[in-house]
Amino acid sequence: MRIEKCWFCSSNIYQGHGTVYVRNDAKVFRFCRSKCRKLFERRVNPRKVKWTKISRKMANKELCNDPILEFEHRLNEPRIYDRKEVQKTLSSIPKILDIRKRREDFFIKDRILTGQEANKESDLEYIERHATLLESEVSFESHTTKAKKKEAQAN
Repeated sequence: MRIEKCWFCSSNIYQGHGTVYVRNDAKVFRFCRSKCRKLFERRVNPRKVKWTKISRKMANKELCNDPILEFEHRLNEPRIYDRKEVQKTLSSIPKILDIRKRREDFFIKDRILTGQEANKESDLEYIERHATLLESEVSFESHTTKAKKKEAQAN
């Protein structure tokens, strides 16, 4: 059973699902859902639609250019059956999935941490820009605390 990829959004299309659009020049386009087919027919660029795989990769929200992703590629010619090779491949699949999961998790954590650092820098810049407002608040707080202390001493 071959799992195809949607031409528009690059999601998996399993057997018995999706539609096929064949152009007059015999170019075949496979779509996972009607949403993808309609956007294709309207000539919408998949890179500009935020939920597609390609747009997520362009925005650095998904891992790309990773050698682990090269394991999943399409072969048009069937290979000669070799029992040892099949066993070796099947035993390596969980390891590959584990490595992929760890790399994706690290990529996501790294992306979040860089975003947090950028937010901290922008917050510090904001504080520096509006330092006069903070100084006036501090002076106001110090006056109120002094007044409270005087009241406490008087009582």
